[in-house]
This record gives sequence, C-alpha cells and structure tokens, in this order.
Amino acid sequence: MARQLDRRSFLHLCGDFSLLALAPRALLADLLREAGRDPARAGAFLPAGRMQVLRALCAHWIPGPPDDPDPGAAEAGVADYIDLLLGSFELELPRVFAGGPFSNRDGGGPNHFSRWLVLDALEERVWRTRIEGSLGRPEREWNGPVRGWQDIYTTGLDALDAASRRWLRQPFAELGSGGRSAVLGWLPGGADDAFLELAFSQTLEGMYGPPEYGGNRGRVGWSYTRWPGDHQPRAYGYDEIADPDPDQAEAVARARQRARERRAQGGQDASGDAHPELRREPRSG
Repeated sequence: MARQLDRRSFLHLCGDFSLLALAPRALLADLLREAGRDPARAGAFLPAGRMQVLRALCAHWIPGPPDDPDPGAAEAGVADYIDLLLGSFELELPRVFAGGPFSNRDGGGPNHFSRWLVLDALEERVWRTRIEGSLGRPEREWNGPVRGWQDIYTTGLDALDAASRRWLRQPFAELGSGGRSAVLGWLPGGADDAFLELAFSQTLEGMYGPPEYGGNRGRVGWSYTRWPGDHQPRAYGYDEIADPDPDQAEAVARARQRARERRAQGGQDASGDAHPELRREPRSG
C-alpha cells in the first residue's frame, strides 16, 4: 500500500512544484487548504522568506482582522495567487486561461473554470516572456529585452526586506502598519515603482478575481462587497424575483400606485384612449 501523503510531506514536496500536477484533484484541494494555514511555508516559485515578505505586503494593502473587520489579502490567499502565477510554467498545464463557459460553483454541473486551456505555441511564448522575461533569447525579444515578472518580484521583495532590516532593524514581515508604510513610502533603498505597481495590480486580481486562479479563497473578496460573483447558470427562486430590490422598492411602489389609479379610471387618459402611448400621428401627404 502506498504511504499516505500527509501535510508535512506535502509541504516538503512543494519545493518541487511539478509534483503537484500528479496529485488527484480532490486531494490537491485538501492539501492546499492545509498548506494555507502555515504562514512560513515556501510557495510554488518563491522561497519561504520571500513568501513572508509578499504576504505582509499584500496584507498591508488589503488588511483583514484584527485591523479591519472584513476579510483581507491574507484570508483570500492573495500571495498564493501571485506565487502560482509566477510558477505557472512549473506545472504540466500552466494556469493561465481558465475554461468556460460556466463555473457552476453553486451546483448544477462541473466547474468548467477549473479546466485549464492548453496554450498554443504563440500564447506560450508570450506568457513565458511576461513571466520569465526574454532571458536573451531572440524569439522573445521581437520588441527588445523584457524583464520578467519573476525577476521583478525577486528583486523587489529582497529590496523591501533589506530596507526594513537596515533602517528599522526588523524583517519587513514583522513590521507594523506604520513601519511598512515608511519602507514603502519614504525610506531610501526600498523597492522600485515597477515592482510596486505590478504587485499592487496583481494583489487586486488575487483578492477579487475568480477563485480558480488561487486567490479569493472561499470567495471572501466577493462576500464582503455584497457581490454574489459569476456563478451562472443559476435558477432564481420565486422569493428572489417576486419583490423588487430594496433600492428600487419606492420606485416600484409608485408605479404600482399609478397602475391602480389607471385601472380605477377605466384605463383611459383625458383623451379617452385606453392606451395613449400607442397613438400615432397622422401621416402627412
């Protein structure tokens, strides 16, 4: 009998991300949830130290409990989303384009979003160039050299942590909100704008994007914004469609009152027509 893959073994194996592609889908989902509870673990691409800096950075931009009552980047697994994107080509099937047309997250069928599309040769070249950079390869430098996201994150995270240790004598991951703001804002030697702009935009993607990509865990980014998310197809019950939304209730009540008044008058306006809106002007000529 094969030895059972426990949580500790899984975290160890994550150092070789290609092994994740061999795990059954249900087991992989359970193990990823377990791994998410270990804040010191390594990621798919980033080692443990850089993952801690990235988690702290994402949580600074979108805080959660206890600093904010709503779920934040830590609860949504935003750093894991970014790390999975950086390690896309370590997987047998890169997680670049989710399938479709429907997620069926609330039941009704399979989740087509979890079926990753195979990249054609041009798509793979484009996405490898974005993520890995051109690396001096002529086929990737049709518009000149490209600095890849992997290098931008590696350099940026190291710069943040180095500035934090130099000026505040603490790792960036251990700073409070004020210290992180200082490192990000005005202390010299921190990360460059290219890194901060990229990391911020991808933090938003991981917080509010489809959960199949690794972020928005448990759809928490949609829950506190009161948006149900893209869960079509969905059959709405009678109670959900029989009454107007709260913000439309007053307008609907006025329309219903006017309709009752019209019926009481026999459905006629002052001209005597039952449906004046259908009157046509006589043709000339």
